[in-house]
Amino acid sequence: MALKKKYQELLTAARASGVSDLQVREHSGILFIDVIAPSEDVKQKLWVLYEKIADHGPGDVMMNISVKRSDGMHNGS
Repeated sequence: MALKKKYQELLTAARASGVSDLQVREHSGILFIDVIAPSEDVKQKLWVLYEKIADHGPGDVMMNISVKRSDGMHNGS
């Protein structure tokens, strides 16, 4: 739960940005975040916020952000 608290700003920003399918789980000291962003711009903003919070610390997050395509599918990254 400590990791969810540490990254709460990121999770809140994701929800406010109109993402879909947000999944968050913590396992073995790593926070896993999977989400579909509505645009490449939102994806980049979430990565910038993650880097700010993580501050080059230990790898305590595994984040997978896909971008929703205009045809309703999504591209993973």
